[in-house]
Amino acid sequence: MMSTQLSQIAKKAKLDRTVRFTSLAHLLTPEFLTETWGMMNRRAASGIDGESTEQFESELKQRVEEICAQLRAGAYRAPPVRRVEIPKGPGKTGTRPLGIPTVADGLLQRAVARIIEAVFEADFLDCSYGFRPGRNPHHALQALRLQIVSKKVNHVFEADIRSYFTRISHQWLRKMVAHRIADPAILKLIEKWLKAGAMVDGALISTEEGTPQGGPLTPLTQKVTCVA
Repeated sequence: MMSTQLSQIAKKAKLDRTVRFTSLAHLLTPEFLTETWGMMNRRAASGIDGESTEQFESELKQRVEEICAQLRAGAYRAPPVRRVEIPKGPGKTGTRPLGIPTVADGLLQRAVARIIEAVFEADFLDCSYGFRPGRNPHHALQALRLQIVSKKVNHVFEADIRSYFTRISHQWLRKMVAHRIADPAILKLIEKWLKAGAMVDGALISTEEGTPQGGPLTPLTQKVTCVA
């Protein structure tokens, strides 16, 4: 049922590239959050509250109802992420910050990401593969190989935006999300996540720019900034 509603939103967004969605938060029901829970990583690390996915799941019905009650009352508070440093990866030096949300907050982020994804998927170019449903790096490599084999190609360029996750402008992100979404409740939630900050060695660090890597919503909102 909920997936059908998302499909209808996606269809409307594709038919009219100028429409702004003013009523989306009503989708954040206990049923929708429970459905979203089935998509969550059960091995995810704990956030600042130390709660595990197993603990949350043992009280799933009660917990999703509590989250929805807080949303209806406008009282939901986004907790800071737990920031850890992890290696950048093969061939790269140094570390990058990873922001780990609490299990409850991660669930809500993933639910909101599903809604935003339904709206913005129509605006992404077909050549875009990162963090899109039904697509992965292997699909991108297959498309690149097809272009190289079937087209006349002289050069292949690789580019990376330096410190993109940590330097992205909050003002620009808000502007791009509002380009398609005008539901004040959804926009307020995103604002809360942007301002939640991070806990580092017991100290709260405010975030004036950038978005933490690790949250379910982060990759999607970052892609949205590249749409317009």
